Amino acid sequence: MDNTILIGKYVRQFMIENRELTDLVPAEKIFPLLANADTTFPFIVYSRDSLLPTYTKDYLTNNTASITIIVVSDEYVESLEIANAVRHALEGYRYKDSTIDIHPIRLQSLTEETMDDAYIQRMQFTLQCT
Repeated sequence: MDNTILIGKYVRQFMIENRELTDLVPAEKIFPLLANADTTFPFIVYSRDSLLPTYTKDYLTNNTASITIIVVSDEYVESLEIANAVRHALEGYRYKDSTIDIHPIRLQSLTEETMDDAYIQRMQFTLQCT
C-alpha cells in the first residue's frame, strides 16, 4: 500500500530528530501549513506542494512529492543558519520502514524574501517514494 500522502509526517519527524536544527528551532515551533498566531521568531512552516504518481500500464511504480520548507526569523543571519540546518537534516536523507520507502530527498531551490519585519528562506525539496 502506498503511503506517500503521509509524507508531511515523515518530513517533520526527520527535522525534529536533527539536533543541529532543533538547537536553533525547537520542535514545537515547526508547523504544518500554518504557524500558530502567537508564535515568536524563529519558526518553520512546511507543506506538501504536490504529489505526482507514476504509473505503468499495470500499476503505480512510485510517487514524486514536492515539499516546501519556510524558515522565518527576525534576524537575517539566523534565517540562513536555520535554512542551512534544514538542508543538513533533509538533503540526501533516505528512509524505509514497512509502510514507506523514501528515496534521497533533494533540494531543488532556495529563495529568500522579506515580509514586514521577517526574513524568509523558502526551500523546495523533492523526493520519490515507492
